[in-house]
Amino acid sequence: MNAADRSAKRRAELVFAAYELFVDKGYRTVVVADIVARAGVSHGTFYNYFTNKRDVLDAVIDHYFALIRERVFGRAVTGQRPQTLDEFCALFGRVVDHCYELVADEPGLVSFILLEATSIDDQVAERSIRNLTVYGDEATSRLKKGMALGYLDPELDPRLTGEILLSILLSALLSALRAGADGLDQKRVRNDLVAFVRAVLEP
Repeated sequence: MNAADRSAKRRAELVFAAYELFVDKGYRTVVVADIVARAGVSHGTFYNYFTNKRDVLDAVIDHYFALIRERVFGRAVTGQRPQTLDEFCALFGRVVDHCYELVADEPGLVSFILLEATSIDDQVAERSIRNLTVYGDEATSRLKKGMALGYLDPELDPRLTGEILLSILLSALLSALRAGADGLDQKRVRNDLVAFVRAVLEP
């Protein structure tokens, strides 16, 4: 392993240690000493990569938003090019299912990234919104393709509709976090959301 790879690995270890502590103890109670102890490195090593706890939080936000994107969208969307509304809705249903799978595997991740982190300060909220904008951009691109193929309503505003679809998926993640406490199980949430999406997108 060369020096650049070792450096990237060490930085990733610090980000992971910080993430685990933020999830376990809450961001405000964690100090840099906790992070270096969890990662098994010195304070000096930490400051080679980050200026303070707030700086490593930004890295955590970016990294784990990317992980959410991969877990929720990657497997369902990669290589998929719906040609009909039925195919688009089936794809959307798989994405909803992946929201539930992610929460089942990593409940602390979704809770921290979507709920706790965004309440830390305005800068974190803005960073989270910028990360979410990437998802909105992808949804907008797919909607434009569906409109060009003629299976989506050509009168839709693709940007606004993309943001609506993103909001629907966030509601699926939050519903998964509640684990049925709202009286809605995964199957009903998926079916109801897909039905809503179909009604919105139908020409």
